[in-house]
Amino acid sequence: MNRLVLFFLFFSIAGNTAFTQSTIKRVSRTTTTWSGYVGDLKPFYHGVASGDPAETSVVIWTRVTPDNNQMSISGKYFVALDTAFTNIVQTGNFETNPDKDYTVKILLNGLTAGTTYYYYFQALNANSLIGRAKTCPSGSTIDHLKFAVVSCSNYEGGYFNAYRSIANRNDIDAVIHLGDYIYEYGAGTYGGQLPDRVNEPATEIINLADYRTRYSLYRLDEALIRLHQQHTFINIWDDHESANDSYVDGAQNHQSNEGSWETRKAISKQVYFEWMPIRDNSNNSIYKKISYGSLCDILMLDTRLEGRVEPPANFDTPDVPTRNMISNEQYNWLMNNLKQSSARWKVIGNQVLFSTFNVGFAGGFTDGMPDFTNIDSIRLAENVFIDNWESYPTQRNSIIDTLRLKNIDNVIIVTGDSHCSWAFDVTQNAVLYPLAAAFNIPQSNPYNMATGQGYTPATGAGSWAVEFGTPSVSSPNFDESVGAAVTAQFEFLMNNPVPVIGATYNPHLKYVDLDRHGYFLLDLKADAAQADFYYVPTVQIDTIGESFGVGARTLDQENRIQLSNTPLPPKTNVDTPTPAMPLPFTSGTIAAPSQVAVFSCYPNPSQDLVYLQLGLEKTLTCGINVYDLAGKKVLQARTPETMSAGIYKLAVSLGQLATGTYFVVLEDRTGILASQKVVIKR
Repeated sequence: MNRLVLFFLFFSIAGNTAFTQSTIKRVSRTTTTWSGYVGDLKPFYHGVASGDPAETSVVIWTRVTPDNNQMSISGKYFVALDTAFTNIVQTGNFETNPDKDYTVKILLNGLTAGTTYYYYFQALNANSLIGRAKTCPSGSTIDHLKFAVVSCSNYEGGYFNAYRSIANRNDIDAVIHLGDYIYEYGAGTYGGQLPDRVNEPATEIINLADYRTRYSLYRLDEALIRLHQQHTFINIWDDHESANDSYVDGAQNHQSNEGSWETRKAISKQVYFEWMPIRDNSNNSIYKKISYGSLCDILMLDTRLEGRVEPPANFDTPDVPTRNMISNEQYNWLMNNLKQSSARWKVIGNQVLFSTFNVGFAGGFTDGMPDFTNIDSIRLAENVFIDNWESYPTQRNSIIDTLRLKNIDNVIIVTGDSHCSWAFDVTQNAVLYPLAAAFNIPQSNPYNMATGQGYTPATGAGSWAVEFGTPSVSSPNFDESVGAAVTAQFEFLMNNPVPVIGATYNPHLKYVDLDRHGYFLLDLKADAAQADFYYVPTVQIDTIGESFGVGARTLDQENRIQLSNTPLPPKTNVDTPTPAMPLPFTSGTIAAPSQVAVFSCYPNPSQDLVYLQLGLEKTLTCGINVYDLAGKKVLQARTPETMSAGIYKLAVSLGQLATGTYFVVLEDRTGILASQKVVIKR
């Protein structure tokens, strides 16, 4: 490999590093179609979801798509202990409107700990899918937990086959989603070019309408609908829910011509809370504690928008003044919860790699010779991963010191963001690096019992926790950018002796996989915890199937990783899966399935352009006309065109119309297919 290849490797595929301009292929069009529309789910096209469980409560969610220009929609919800709803335990009413993007979020209280519930919503003469929700157990009533851990689901990157695999499991206590649930990029700028997986809006998302439309797109994906239907979520955002490489005061992918960062950040938070099954709070904060009896406390962090400052210029820039990854308030909250927890396992849900991750061996070559010693060359490689905890060493080391000095065992950090699989022993300084006196080549740093520093790979001494990093659901891996051969070589050099110098850069790294998509199951029992990594065969086609990779196991109080070639079996007790379709609607007029659905119309009111996001169940030849309140046709906005089944975003120009209220009507030769009331304000 030469320097150019290595430079391209890092700067083209790093988990949260945008492509350079030369690699961007922009797609220009007025109409785009993709798959994922299920007309029989009307008006609950986006499915149902549950999240943020506690012992006696859980959030349930849905969205009701208006079918007749309703400004306010009322409905009911039902909660039962069985899928036939013969044992109903709660019912209630809801109301939603455009201010919430027609989303519905109910906090169910008064539930029984450690119980599986089934729920559905009813509105506009139809029932939603039946969802499954689980409360947390209390006390010592639980002896076995399983969590599916996921992150980085890029719609254009491929199909969400990992989601489909998890949805088929019935022994999962919750899905821990570590962020990058959506991606903010415009169409064709990041990931694959599958003809039926194209971002909408086609531009990078900036405003309220953009973010809502992008979430709508993702939530129409059938695999994601099924995953939310089957499992309760514990979720946090990463950066792409706002913008790439975000922090409190800005983001790599936010420029001054895109408006105020504070406004964009606030919008991204608002829409996240609208579309995710997460408990509302006054400041849209996401860090939280969720307890599963005496077996597990889960501490979910916000390492993006709550307290993180801008990363340093270089990976070895001194931490002066101290850089915060999280605010002092969140740091104290984390420390207090770790110190006070009586649970056997403490699981920290975290967006970016906590463990040190040394890649100076990829610094390149000078005059045909390996250049592992030149600090400028080393920075070229290391700085690509500057977004991680390693760039915030004072806070990071303070957390590790607390674990060591307070004898806090059984801490498991689960991490997303990187698109790769990892299993680390968590230590402060696995090696001494970079050291100018040692020509910046890693030096072994055996554990010193007197100081508590260092790490001995053979015994794991000096490891104070373990970290498991989940692969991406569909976001690009190393091999998808530079090929399998380069990826395999890079993967080997990460935790094996580097030829010529014989140094191992990451002896604390016990497992790494750079080129497969999937997830891991975190299995917790009193005596051990194990991360079982599962991989899907491809994301380029919509398919089922998965294969086991490896198990990374840590025993009670050992705080180190051992690898296993055998996955753990399912839990003894499994839940009844939810039905594939809603219960029949039996009271009053039944809503007929629609061959056209208008999911959204933004902005409304408008001064000129409005954008319709709609779905077609079959090929239609139709156009868009505009009528006034008297029923008079005042504008032919789009001439008839043939559109195949799928989902579309159509731009409709109303600039020539006077201030007033109009109906934007999609119609074919048989009549009206869909109508949307629009207000023009000038």
